[in-house]
Amino acid sequence: MEHYQGIKFKVQFLEKKILDFPVQNELIAWGKKLSELGCIPTYPHPEHPRIISSSGNLSARINDKFIITSAGSNLGELTQADFAEIIHVDVHAEVIEAIGVAQPSSETMLHNSIYQKREEVQVIFHGHNQALLTRCSQIGLISTKKWHPYGTRELMESVCEVLGKNNIIIMKDHGFLSFGKTCQQAGEIIIRVLTEIEKEK
Repeated sequence: MEHYQGIKFKVQFLEKKILDFPVQNELIAWGKKLSELGCIPTYPHPEHPRIISSSGNLSARINDKFIITSAGSNLGELTQADFAEIIHVDVHAEVIEAIGVAQPSSETMLHNSIYQKREEVQVIFHGHNQALLTRCSQIGLISTKKWHPYGTRELMESVCEVLGKNNIIIMKDHGFLSFGKTCQQAGEIIIRVLTEIEKEK
């Protein structure tokens, strides 16, 4: 997995405030659950080594916008302050307009592109699990064709190439994306896949 070095785009905050959408409580609960399932690796924060961060990100659509976990947050111990509302994404200029108190996830452009292409998707979970990456082809999961660095337009485009109507996608040598109409649905997809992998051992 690529060493995390921070976000790769510019953030313009339209307003600095802690968000309070009801779905945040569900995302907080699923962040903890995914961590317990071994899908959220942790590491020292790149700028503040005493702070524990984690790999992965969670988001949920809010009308025609969406909220996403913040860059460098620990998904196993999220708080209301660990979310940013994404107001606008300029992919070409790599500029994101947001509301919140912390920078949005490095994969914000990726989540944005999925929401644009799949109007039925309301929730996206992105995590990392080595067993899932190793055995994905054996259980018939769709994967991107090549590895690309996190947070890049190339990674975003590679996911969009294989997106289709799949409810879970593997980013080659990187991690997984799970999609649902609810947090429960997106989470249960991951649990089913992990259970299937265990049966195949």
